[in-house]
Order: sequence, then C-alpha cells, then structure tokens
Amino acid sequence: MRVYFDNAATTPLDPRVIEAMLPYMHEYFGNPSSIHFHGRQTRSAIEVARKKIAELLNTSPSEIFFTSGGTEADNMAIRCSVEALELTHAISSRLEHHAVLHPLQSLEKCGKIKLSYVHNDERGNLDLNHLEELLQNHPRSLVSLMQANNEIGNLY
Repeated sequence: MRVYFDNAATTPLDPRVIEAMLPYMHEYFGNPSSIHFHGRQTRSAIEVARKKIAELLNTSPSEIFFTSGGTEADNMAIRCSVEALELTHAISSRLEHHAVLHPLQSLEKCGKIKLSYVHNDERGNLDLNHLEELLQNHPRSLVSLMQANNEIGNLY
C-alpha cells in the first residue's frame, strides 16, 4: 500500500468533488468571459458558486474572489491590503510560506513597506513577546503569520 505524505502541498480530490467538477471539464467548458452560449453557461455556474459561498460566509457575493490557487490569493490579499489601507509596515516570520514572504519582501524592496520579522526559537516557535513589542512599536501593521507551519509542523 502506498501512503501519500505531501498533503500540505496538494491533496487527492474527494470523489464527490470530482463528480461535481466533471461536467465543467467535459460539457460546460466555455470561457466565462465570453458572450457566446458556452461562456454564459460557465459564467452562470461561477456566479451560483459565488452566491453559495457568500451565503455560507454571511457576506456579499461581491466580496468573493476566485484565484488560481493559494499563491495568487496570498499575493492579492497582501498587495491589496497594503494599498487599500495605506500600510507602511508588515510583520511576518522568516519561517512563513514563500507565497507570503516573497510579496512582502518585494513590497519592501520597492520601498512601499518596512518588513519586520518575529523571532523564532530553536524549535521554530514564535516569540510572542517579540511580536507584542513589534505591534506596540508599529500598531498599524499588516501581520501575516501562519497558524500551522507546513514544513516543520508547528502549531502557533
């Protein structure tokens, strides 16, 4: 028997998900931005999904965005937050996922933010006293810290 140990990166699809997705890989394949019949069909399915997710989250469908994956979503959240909230400081950890670290470092390199890193101990745990100090010194900061580290397994 084979065992798959890389579920932090990707997981096998649940058979129910495959069943729900199959029509959109075979029958309803239109570009949702197109105005032809197939495109409108696909656009309609996306909007139905958007409304269902919004209901589950008790929010407006206009607040639901679909991305190609986690990296794009992280980039969008970070860059849009910094811009919309006019933030000039961010706090993260050197053990943060690269999908978060790289956009933060890019924003720092181009002078949009100053980036501070929370100290980690020898086991990778966050120094919460240092985080508190950083927040006291920079109360209007974007803070991005993972709750569970995908590489070393720490839970924060």
